[in-house]
Amino acid sequence: MLKYYLIENPLAKEEVNFMALVSSPETKTLNDVIDVMIAEGTGLTRPQALAYFEKLTQTVLGLLKDGHCVSTSLFRVRPTIKGLFTSSDDSFDSTRHQVNARFLPGEKLRGLSAEFHLEKRDIATYQPLVKKFTDAATSSVDSTVTPGGIGTVNGKFLFFDKNDLTQGVFFVPVNNPEIAVRAVVYSRVFPKELSFVIPMLEPGDYRVMVKTKPKADLLNSLLIKKITV
Repeated sequence: MLKYYLIENPLAKEEVNFMALVSSPETKTLNDVIDVMIAEGTGLTRPQALAYFEKLTQTVLGLLKDGHCVSTSLFRVRPTIKGLFTSSDDSFDSTRHQVNARFLPGEKLRGLSAEFHLEKRDIATYQPLVKKFTDAATSSVDSTVTPGGIGTVNGKFLFFDKNDLTQGVFFVPVNNPEIAVRAVVYSRVFPKELSFVIPMLEPGDYRVMVKTKPKADLLNSLLIKKITV
């Protein structure tokens, strides 16, 4: 089941429209993939599955290093070069250019869209999750803030209406939780990242609070991170 919810498109400049965000319950690792591959009845052992995966990986990497494009039913990948050249006589310079691999879905991935079962969820069911606060002036994480500087909060379900003064990023003094100082100026408001000007705070320890309000009768908030001015 593919679960998704809608948020207002922050890049829309004229008419209001919405974009869908998929809510992934968790990220599966290679070990999880191997577990499925060696499930009862498949006839594969873990060492065999790992060996097959490693052989496929090294084969694809080797072909790319030789300059080939690789096309399979699952994916297509080709080497590309990023960066601009000053003239037709210019050559690759590792300080200005970079070799990348560009991946595209193969026919099986392209055809998968018809097999998804979708479920639309109310954004109100998602509690904001703050994972990290970064102070740009000091490059510190979850430790200090610079009043008047730029702060960034990373997490999930952080999108909010910045015109609603009850929503946003708030700094709450640890010793006086009744006071909450809101960040007013925001440069990025996205579901996974908020960037803003840190308000003028008095010295002391604070917690970062992210408030969202997807419905008039519901206020999601999460207190985290002890930080010091």
